[in-house]
Amino acid sequence: MYCNPDVCPYCQYIGEGDSWCEETGEIVLSDWEPTEDFMGPGCPYLKKGGKKRGKKR
Repeated sequence: MYCNPDVCPYCQYIGEGDSWCEETGEIVLSDWEPTEDFMGPGCPYLKKGGKKRGKKR
């Protein structure tokens, strides 16, 4: 998932191409373009580092 009001339950479209993240409390899209807070700290969909699932053979 990513900052998209059509698929992310935390991303709310507020008008004129702007979207607000309810989880981080920041505007994540401005005029449909990502802002510096797009998938920033606190985003529930940031990929976490760590163990990989399974091994590819």
